[in-house]
Amino acid sequence: MDAQGPVFEYKIGLLAPSQAGKSTLIAGLLTEGQRLLNRETAVQLTAADRPTRNRIATTDNMVSGALKARVFQPKLMRSTSDPSWFRLLLEPRGRDLPIRFDILDYPGGWLENGGESSEQELKWNECEAFLADSSVLIVPIDSVLLMEAGAEHAPLLTSQLRVFQIKQVVLRWAKNRRERTGEPAMVIFCPVKCETYLPDSGSLQDQSAELRLQVVDQFSEVLETIREAAPHASIRYLPIDTYGCVELVSARWTPHADAPGGVVLVPKYRVRPPGTIVRKGLDDLISLLCRQLVDSARMQSEQTAAQREATARHSREYADLREGFFRDLWLKVNGERSRRERVADNHQERYLEAQETTKSLFDVLAALAERQNGPRLHHLS
Repeated sequence: MDAQGPVFEYKIGLLAPSQAGKSTLIAGLLTEGQRLLNRETAVQLTAADRPTRNRIATTDNMVSGALKARVFQPKLMRSTSDPSWFRLLLEPRGRDLPIRFDILDYPGGWLENGGESSEQELKWNECEAFLADSSVLIVPIDSVLLMEAGAEHAPLLTSQLRVFQIKQVVLRWAKNRRERTGEPAMVIFCPVKCETYLPDSGSLQDQSAELRLQVVDQFSEVLETIREAAPHASIRYLPIDTYGCVELVSARWTPHADAPGGVVLVPKYRVRPPGTIVRKGLDDLISLLCRQLVDSARMQSEQTAAQREATARHSREYADLREGFFRDLWLKVNGERSRRERVADNHQERYLEAQETTKSLFDVLAALAERQNGPRLHHLS
């Protein structure tokens, strides 16, 4: 929390290779978050700055345009070429009490090879430091790759998912979280592009159990790393429909020189009329993030309030201290008594502000807690 005012800042790291859909997921967090929280009177979610608004608008327009074409191919969506920040504000309505989520988007290929130049390597090192310092890690996983690999290409899954690289980043993150036990520590495994495999989004089949087993199997070493290095961390599983209005038509393995095994999976989708985006599961992700980080902000605010209460009490006792007739007279004449009283009043005001901040955060948390988790969300810890 900022010394000049209540500003709470949290880093959220996305950990995934290229074409996993990081940018689309971030854009969905704001648009779906606004829709979800519009129902609440206590809290709202907004873009914190113009660059964030512009990036989200660009991504949203690309997705909407592709869906209107009725045949949707994610591989044709432009990939991130440079690191970029998304900053979202969660705040009580009518209160200047921002809780800021900083999310870093970066070229997924950097996770795979650290960049192709010394400049890219330096930037990736900065990205790694951000990920290691994040309060929450989100791991988007390509569900189509998991479910459509088949027996022939199953041996390539671990390499194509970049499980080893993800495990290395998670290990560094877990060690950092272990040293900060009073701060949030959560990892969310989020299979994306799940429209074809979960029945609640309109699919005629239910492969939800198989999808979850695949995730747990492929990322078993990552899960073990978290449990060993940061046993207090929460681990969640939450499949998400990236678009909600598409379904898989085909998934073909095609040659690609730079991919593990020399091939990549290229899916093709059809758009379900009327082509309206419905991102199932994303509302649970937003609620989960908000509850976790608002609760952490509330605990920080309570600690600040307790410290300021002690300071205010000490200042008031000092201002009211009687030191004998002549000494008290001198303190009054030279203005020292008035100065002490002003200091005590200031400290009392700062304590009351911290108390009000804590109450506002508690109200926000209570509003968020009213929403029940959906059936997609599972604990893995």
